[in-house]
Amino acid sequence: MTDHLPAALRALWHELPLLAAAGVLVCTASGLVVLLMPGVSPGSVLLSALLVGPVWAALVATTDSVVRDGRGGVLVMLRNVRRCGLAGLEVSAVPAVVGALALLNWTLYSSPLFLVPLAVSGCATVLTSLAACYAFSLRVTTGLRGRQLWFTSLALVARAPAVPLGIVALAFVALMLGTSLTASLLLLAPGPVALFASAGTWTVYRTENHALHR
Repeated sequence: MTDHLPAALRALWHELPLLAAAGVLVCTASGLVVLLMPGVSPGSVLLSALLVGPVWAALVATTDSVVRDGRGGVLVMLRNVRRCGLAGLEVSAVPAVVGALALLNWTLYSSPLFLVPLAVSGCATVLTSLAACYAFSLRVTTGLRGRQLWFTSLALVARAPAVPLGIVALAFVALMLGTSLTASLLLLAPGPVALFASAGTWTVYRTENHALHR
């Protein structure tokens, strides 16, 4: 088994220009979403998938390269924006559509009859969001797609839920600190979050493959 966490920790210092550029790109895309559709709504969730998903996929493809091969850099990430944009949209669209349906069910909730679709869509949103923490790396680096991509990602969530939960928690803490203390902290968050997502994904994925082929 290969633990990619040490490579991610080293990259926090060695890839500072990449992390800074990543923060600018992701926060710019997120800022456009807030500017065009402020608040949390089905429309803003779908717009986030359209604008942030491709940029996040490019960043994850770059951090995958960093933790797996030791190769990164700002130019690599910029090339990945064009190379991985469509793949990022494919991945982000799944939890975004499910999440938009959950929000729509929430706004329509007016009687116990709506409880079942609300519960189903809510659970599906949580599962697809956690699976997306694995799915971005698997899509842009291994080329998995469609049903195989999401089945594999959900299997990894079942095997190691601590990885996506930790990634979500790290992103949430960064968001809270950025909104309560200083917005400049938001610029520092995307790069490290992507690095740890890549490290966790490839550590768990290789462990899973090793277990299957023993």
